[in-house]
Amino acid sequence: MSSIPSDIKSIDAAREWCRVNGYSEEQMHSMVASWSALDESAPSAPIIIEEDVEEEAPTSIWKSKKK
Repeated sequence: MSSIPSDIKSIDAAREWCRVNGYSEEQMHSMVASWSALDESAPSAPIIIEEDVEEEAPTSIWKSKKK
């Protein structure tokens, strides 16, 4: 059973928690692997893919007038 607190929700946060609490790299990988395996039963958050959308730059209302 993993000792990673239940309020940690992401793999990155779980890795950080292990690092801060003095676990070795090997222990961290093992703990995160068992923790994420336990978490698979929970519904996952939807993955949002943002597309590159080119937006037009807003035109300034303070256009300079050439004389």
